[in-house]
Amino acid sequence: MNHIFSRIAEAALIGAASSDQPPCSIDFRLERMSNHDWQISAVSPHAHAWVRDELCSPFAQCFNDVIQADALSANSFVKEAHEKGFRTEFVGRNGKDVF
Repeated sequence: MNHIFSRIAEAALIGAASSDQPPCSIDFRLERMSNHDWQISAVSPHAHAWVRDELCSPFAQCFNDVIQADALSANSFVKEAHEKGFRTEFVGRNGKDVF
């Protein structure tokens, strides 16, 4: 089946597939620091407030916009954040992806 797209439709499709979102459209950035260590950074004010309100307790270390985690903990954190509607930018060896 052949589809013929106009330039406008083609540009919209390219934009929809692009992972180069403006920084304001993401809430967290997940970066691989080593084979076992990951860094999760709160980028948006909404993400920072969620971490402070939901994950910090009087006995926990104060949140300073960055969380160091192992792979399993980072995966668990990202899953919970996505369930709450947050968007994450993954920074890996092959570039960036937003999910």
